[in-house]
Amino acid sequence: MANIEALKKSRKNERAALTKACNRVEELIALEDVDICELEAELNVFKGKVDRLENTHSNILELLPEKDYDAEFEIVEDFQDKVIRIETKARRIINGQQNVSSVLNSTIDVSVAMNSVRNVVIDKNSFKLPKLELRKFDGDIKVWLYFWSQLEKNTC
Repeated sequence: MANIEALKKSRKNERAALTKACNRVEELIALEDVDICELEAELNVFKGKVDRLENTHSNILELLPEKDYDAEFEIVEDFQDKVIRIETKARRIINGQQNVSSVLNSTIDVSVAMNSVRNVVIDKNSFKLPKLELRKFDGDIKVWLYFWSQLEKNTC
């Protein structure tokens, strides 16, 4: 029985550490512009604490008498459900952010490529056109027909 008491004491400390890690991951999940590297690091710390606690839980469950087993099993299940929910949320954010950043990077690459293509097309399509001199009508009605006929010749 002394062994189970030591395991229960260890479990208490491990649950406190897990709750602390859980709160840290949830804080990061709640941020709008979460740092993915930091979230992944905290998630790994969280998973390490989960593994230790699961090991302790299984050792306790093996040593418990039949009458206490069901109550302890319920508590273990509640912790496991909470862990799965938090890990799922964190993974979705990590995968979603990576997808968004890869899309953004590819969009930037496509934008740069399109700009360079536009520059090439503009360079190929730029021509040096001759300067045109437009004649001005001086307002003398006697030369209007001549002016108009010359203007029509130049535009055709």
